[in-house]
Amino acid sequence: MKCFDIHTHHIPLSPEYVIRSIAVGRDVMDAHAVHLSVGIHPWFLTEDNVDQLLFTLRQSLGDERVVALGEAGLDKLRGEAMTIQTTVFRQEVALAEKQGLPMIIHCVKAYNELMQLKKELHPRQPWIIHGFRGKKNVAVDLLRQGCYLSFGTRFQEETVRAVPLERIFVETDDSSENVGEICRRIAEAKGITSEDLVEAINKNVCEVFFKP
Repeated sequence: MKCFDIHTHHIPLSPEYVIRSIAVGRDVMDAHAVHLSVGIHPWFLTEDNVDQLLFTLRQSLGDERVVALGEAGLDKLRGEAMTIQTTVFRQEVALAEKQGLPMIIHCVKAYNELMQLKKELHPRQPWIIHGFRGKKNVAVDLLRQGCYLSFGTRFQEETVRAVPLERIFVETDDSSENVGEICRRIAEAKGITSEDLVEAINKNVCEVFFKP
């Protein structure tokens, strides 16, 4: 059984088992992709391109292959001022809610701000924190707020063990590591078989990204 990769920047060998991430204003819509996520990455946002990126995002969401909005989010270490990032993120949340799309979220050093926005906006669509490398206590707080966590090539074993199977995803992001190897290492950290982990992840994928 192949494990579904919910977030990659690569053109995959098995496109039906991945969600290809597209940063509007930077990436072109991948003609070979079966499933896409599109969003305004905070690294590529500037005060001058906000309107153009939002326009392009709205246009891109019309592609029937889009199954998620993202990656979108907040980054205190890189990018425009947090006021601008937050304003755009709010608009992306509104678009995700309107389109009925889960969000794949990039968050660096801004989890308090992110959770405050979640409490304020009360989104109905799932939020998935991608590439989570944080500590167990941060993960627990995010889980309490209803978030899902996606793990890539780097993760903390204690954190992985704290995440229930019904809230976990895996991804390759921009690494060259095989998603199956990431699954194997996560399963080992959790003390379960790779088969059980893959089955749980694929079930989560169906429920979150491909719900009827």
